[in-house]
Amino acid sequence: MKDFHTKVFSGRPAAHGIGIGKVWTLRDESSAVHPEKIAESDIEKHIGKFEKARELVSSEYEKLKYIPEDEELEEIIDAQIQTLYDPEVTSSVKSKIEKDQFAVEYAIFSTFNDYIQLMENSGSAWAKDRTIDIVSVRDELIRATKEKKKGYAVKKGEIVFAEEISPTAMVYLSRINIAGIVMEKGGLTSHAVILSQSLGIPCVINVHWNRYNIYDGSDVIIDGTTGQVIINPTWKQKEQYKRRREDEQKRFEKALEWANKPDKTECGSQFTLRANIEFLEELPRLNTHGAKGIGLLRTETVLFDSEKFNVEQQVEFYGKVLEAAGQNSVTIRLFDAGGDKILDDSSFEDNPFLGWRGVRMLLDKRKLLRNQLEAIYRVSGHFSGKVKILIPMVSRIDEIRSVKEICTNVMKNLARQDIPFDENISIGVMVEVPSIALMSEFVAKYVDFFSIGTNDLTQYTLAVDRGNEKISHLFDSFHPAIWRLIKITKESADKHNIPVTVCGEMASKPEAAACLLGMGINDLSMNTGSIPAVKSVLCSHTYKEMKDLSDKILETEELDQVYELLEGWRALY
Repeated sequence: MKDFHTKVFSGRPAAHGIGIGKVWTLRDESSAVHPEKIAESDIEKHIGKFEKARELVSSEYEKLKYIPEDEELEEIIDAQIQTLYDPEVTSSVKSKIEKDQFAVEYAIFSTFNDYIQLMENSGSAWAKDRTIDIVSVRDELIRATKEKKKGYAVKKGEIVFAEEISPTAMVYLSRINIAGIVMEKGGLTSHAVILSQSLGIPCVINVHWNRYNIYDGSDVIIDGTTGQVIINPTWKQKEQYKRRREDEQKRFEKALEWANKPDKTECGSQFTLRANIEFLEELPRLNTHGAKGIGLLRTETVLFDSEKFNVEQQVEFYGKVLEAAGQNSVTIRLFDAGGDKILDDSSFEDNPFLGWRGVRMLLDKRKLLRNQLEAIYRVSGHFSGKVKILIPMVSRIDEIRSVKEICTNVMKNLARQDIPFDENISIGVMVEVPSIALMSEFVAKYVDFFSIGTNDLTQYTLAVDRGNEKISHLFDSFHPAIWRLIKITKESADKHNIPVTVCGEMASKPEAAACLLGMGINDLSMNTGSIPAVKSVLCSHTYKEMKDLSDKILETEELDQVYELLEGWRALY
């Protein structure tokens, strides 16, 4: 019997907005693929089925790329197509058919599962978030070998419930104008979440809805700002959320009006809001949303998506980003990955978050680091004074010295070749490991700036793996300990007269941004979608109001006290 009782789930907010509609469940249609053997005479036939399936799926992906309103998805779809034609994947599938005489479906299933298992076992949040991409390509290929047609029965205005959603599925679903997405799995860095933010689809993740009887067609409300999901809401709840949705839309439209206004508080104090960027397709929002340059350029995706670490390819990428930034600076974070299967010589680590990543990996793979630095210095010759280098995952001062020595060698090599470059590029560190925050007074002597990464700083300070669902509720960047570490870092920066920025998720919360500004950190970087709301709050208050807030926050002992102060401040103003 259908249950009409109201159920409320609490998940993790992933993409802003309120969705009101009917439940539609995206079922996993992939069935178990058994290791069926084939006769030797059928080998050519199964090889042919594989190649035909690959062409069909590639053709479907190509069509997705050129939807005019979805142009920003081209890079992600290209990555899916590259996976289809990956030489190692092709070789493995054909070998399983030719030598092991497995049917094509199992050859595909087995090959992709090897990669999926490696990514899941890597322990890396980045790799885990992209496992769904590989699963998607696997299932599409198997579907194509069975000559099944692709399609979703979801209707416009419905809210999709899924275990996970692949990037290509997201594109299909967005074309249907769905009202929201609820996923059991997925992290904030997964492509599905990035795309939902980009496409303006409210999204909540880590909602364990699948263990309950959730029926298609049930009324549902999702709140992508708080992470709340309400099944069978009451009439009163529906009316409340409709009003909230209208109010939020009005607030966002009003906040956008601030984009081109001066970056000054109500009392005239200057601040700067920059963008965190990963894809070229995000660049047009720099101007529309009021970003003054890029405070964090992530380089992992462009590197992983390349067949090899190509200097010229990077120069082109960095050049496009710098062009888009105009007269504003771009802070390029060095390759921040490790423990990933994607690196050819990586191996399994029991705890990769505490393992071989960031600068630790880069100093072991010097050629990789030298190539990236060469690309950055080469492009700096055309954008003098605009490029900054950010070193990730630093925990020891000697790691900074080592990177700077390599920078010096790269510059000498370029000089010998008469290649122009900016010899005064600022070099800073991500303050994301507590040891660097606590020792920041000494670290400041070796760098030109600090950039505080609040996500990892929280993870390492609170000893909470933010990708572990069992304890992720303990992950909270507003913890008093984090505010104190930020204060220590700011005081050290002031003592040595170097700038400090915050580029973590914390800066995208308006009240937190106000508190950071009250602490004297007037350079913040965040996703472009958050800039208008943050700017409207900062412009609407005086520096004294924000300093009063930060002074009180820094006196708190417990997390609840922080939230009480932030909520009180929000209500007061």
